[in-house]
Amino acid sequence: MRTLKIVCGIAVLLNSLHLAHAVDHFSHQAVRDGLHGLALWGSIALVAVVGVLSFVGGCLLLKRTQ
Repeated sequence: MRTLKIVCGIAVLLNSLHLAHAVDHFSHQAVRDGLHGLALWGSIALVAVVGVLSFVGGCLLLKRTQ
C-alpha cells in the first residue's frame, strides 16, 4: 500500500506539472491570437486553483506514506 501511495503521489505531481505547462502554452497562444476576455482569464484562474489543489494533494500523498 505504501508503494501505491508513493506512485500515486508522484503521478499527481507530474500531472500538476503537465497542467501548468499546458496552461502556459494555451495562454501564450490565446494572447497571440488576440483572445483577451473575462472567459480566458477566468478559466486560467480556475485551472490555477485546480493545479494548486492537485499539487497539494500530491504532496499530501507523499507525506502520508507510512
